[in-house]
Amino acid sequence: MKAIRIIICLLVALIVVAGGCMYCMFHKQYAATQSVEQVGDKMYTMTYEGDYGLEEFLKQGGATSPNEIATFVCDHLFYGLVSPDAAPTEFGCSFITTKDKDGNVLTGRNFDWPDCKSPIVVVHTHPDKGYASVSTSCITFLGFDDDWKPKEVADKMPLIAAIYAPLDGMNEKGLVVADLVAGDKTKTDQRTERADLTTTSSIRVLLDKAANVEEALQLLESYDMHSDIDYSHHLAISDATGRSVVVEWVDNKMLVVESPLCTNHYLAESRMKDYSLYSEDSHRRYDSMKQMRDSLPTMKQNDVVESIRRVASNEMTRWSVVFDSKTLSATYYQYSDFNKPYTTTVK
Repeated sequence: MKAIRIIICLLVALIVVAGGCMYCMFHKQYAATQSVEQVGDKMYTMTYEGDYGLEEFLKQGGATSPNEIATFVCDHLFYGLVSPDAAPTEFGCSFITTKDKDGNVLTGRNFDWPDCKSPIVVVHTHPDKGYASVSTSCITFLGFDDDWKPKEVADKMPLIAAIYAPLDGMNEKGLVVADLVAGDKTKTDQRTERADLTTTSSIRVLLDKAANVEEALQLLESYDMHSDIDYSHHLAISDATGRSVVVEWVDNKMLVVESPLCTNHYLAESRMKDYSLYSEDSHRRYDSMKQMRDSLPTMKQNDVVESIRRVASNEMTRWSVVFDSKTLSATYYQYSDFNKPYTTTVK
């Protein structure tokens, strides 16, 4: 990130010197940097108002890799004045969807990654064309250092790239999407005439454009999928009606299974069903959440918290979050500490 920070410093200086014209070009980006706020241990929030180029991203064909996304962000949001820098890696997770006694949908999720000390950013987006949403990004994947702190505008400006790198999130319609490793190191790499999406950029598209699971599936079927890292992924998707599916790619074919639970083994009917490199641990987490979910006629938010707490790890779980489709709230917990919640809403 040092090279990007130097270039951003020069860019900020140019804005100051050039005055009005440069401010017109970067006022949305600057406003986003001014919204950055620390809300926990290495946990920050940022709000971006207005267009961030998603339509242009899709019209130009999308992207097949994180580096292509980084290039687009630098070219579109920073007018080519910043060079891309990305550092993708691997992770695992757990996901559960249920309803409370009033029929309200609650979705819980753990983000697991070995010894993860990365800062995270909770991103609020209010696009001109699309649904408002809240999403979570692990910014080490964007090339940030573990000890990154937003001291100056130049430190904050690169956070804007997190818009295109969500790992989970919920939009104003109550649609929730989360990315989880599916279970092996087989990279999805569809190659047709359709536009391209990576795993995380597909989450951005779904949050902006899909009101429910059906619309999300239609969108995914209209793009070629490419794994962000050299692992298989599946997307867990739920909506405000309570429908919950897991979308997987096997032999570059998109498969869908109705499921309120997801960890890190394949779920859809295929030659890979039930397989995982992390089989014992993945099935343990899955069975633990299933047992609790099946034992209760409905689940309150505290029950959902307890179900993901039971499968969280002090060594692995960077954050946990419970999304509420009625209140449109997201309640976060860090490092398996469920005594210190941070709650925000889709504004």
